[in-house]
Amino acid sequence: MPVQLQDIATSIVLLFIVLDPIGVSPYVASIVSRSPEERRLSIIRLAIASAGVILLAFTLVGRFILGLLGVDRGEFMIAAGALLLIYATADLFEVKIGYSESSEEVAIFPLATPLLAGPGAIATSMYIVETYGLVAALVAILANLALSYPILAGSSKLVAVLGRHGSLLIGKFTAFLMVGFAVSIIFEGLEYRGFLP
Repeated sequence: MPVQLQDIATSIVLLFIVLDPIGVSPYVASIVSRSPEERRLSIIRLAIASAGVILLAFTLVGRFILGLLGVDRGEFMIAAGALLLIYATADLFEVKIGYSESSEEVAIFPLATPLLAGPGAIATSMYIVETYGLVAALVAILANLALSYPILAGSSKLVAVLGRHGSLLIGKFTAFLMVGFAVSIIFEGLEYRGFLP
């Protein structure tokens, strides 16, 4: 069956809503504020590229891998939410949890996953494959990566405008919001597994 332009457009919009680069940009600004200004854009580029690899991998073989491991969507969401909760809580109380804040490791976690390529985006990509086909899913992922870069790059510039104290204030506020976001992912996973009404 040929790919319909409407299906591709729907897929792009659907994934953009779930990926939510506008919504996660304050988190990104907070996290990259710890790195030197000249490295912030490279961290964002690495985060977007890594998120793309994750989404593409799950789009192509995700259902097979999760099935092989015996992990369903709910369990995956609970695990991702728990990791983000640990990271956000440690960040809120300025507790170092094993990564180097000056390195680009933060581009992989938590930027690429679970903030960008989180359980919702992964599940949506897999849903698009099943509903609209592989081509629509691939186009949606690539289009959203291209749209995300200027949005997140703008968050890096915001850090420079706010300065050290402004970035610190935003950082603490977004860390608190990340705690709430992490808990919501865990609760959604628990609901999916039937542990909550």
